[in-house]
Amino acid sequence: MKRISFRDVGLKYVLSPFDPPVVQIDPGETVVIEVEDAASGQIRRKTDRRDRRSVPFGNPVVGPIYIKGAKRGSSISVSIIEIKPSIGQGTTYFSEFNEEYVLGAPILKFLGEKFPREPKICKIQNGQVYFSDELLLPYRPMIGTLGVAPHPEEEAFSSSVLPGRHGGNMDLPDVCSGSTVFLPVFNEGALLYIGDAHAVQGDGEISGTAVEMPAEVKVKVDVKDEPLGWPMIENKDEVMFVSTTRNGVSLENAIRTAFLELALWIEEKFDLNRFDALMLCSQIGKIRIGNLWTAAAKIEKKYLEALTVR
Repeated sequence: MKRISFRDVGLKYVLSPFDPPVVQIDPGETVVIEVEDAASGQIRRKTDRRDRRSVPFGNPVVGPIYIKGAKRGSSISVSIIEIKPSIGQGTTYFSEFNEEYVLGAPILKFLGEKFPREPKICKIQNGQVYFSDELLLPYRPMIGTLGVAPHPEEEAFSSSVLPGRHGGNMDLPDVCSGSTVFLPVFNEGALLYIGDAHAVQGDGEISGTAVEMPAEVKVKVDVKDEPLGWPMIENKDEVMFVSTTRNGVSLENAIRTAFLELALWIEEKFDLNRFDALMLCSQIGKIRIGNLWTAAAKIEKKYLEALTVR
């Protein structure tokens, strides 16, 4: 089992196909990755502030990790084994990014206003997140950013803040211990990046930040022959397909795409045509919104057990 720490290999802010791998691993190998929080470690106390002059970008990741045998057109699986907080606390805060994320336009700048900048430091202890001394939230650790480098001819620049077909900053609470994320491969070796751990996050991540925390993430990575158009997530109870907004595509259309991908997968795996599968999704399908750019269409496995496997 290999171990990688951002302290040794540094932090990246782009999921680039041009960066040299920080490590190579075999299919089926387990790796432990130490990641920093979304503010690059700038906020540890209530007096700290997000300073974009010294660290201009947010959402750092560790990588790329080269997976031997991963070829373009195939896919990889990333099984999440464990997510542990590194320092026993997380933080949630506002910055200039949050203002545009929430409002969609620089209205506050126009009005000469801004969100408060004092962060909320949240202790993580005994399976709970201390939003305050009185208000305790459940500790539900997840990985906000998990993705591969996109192909340079299809997407020459992929910020660690933006999601897409390659995964990336999906911010889905389902990317948690016990889940397996399947990702399409666009470059030899897949070039996997991981970062942006959260102690807890609600649907939509509506303030723009979860309870962000540095963490140790243990994953098992494997190579799959099956091609994928979009990321897929599976846990013991559900299967889901992910789609995202991009290049003018709305969240509405991302939801449509996620459900259509799910229906096509049901047709491929089970004796049910795509139109019946789509009708089935219309009755018992669910939608999960990660951040405001990411949708995951899901179905419970128990409804698929009655179908004949192809």
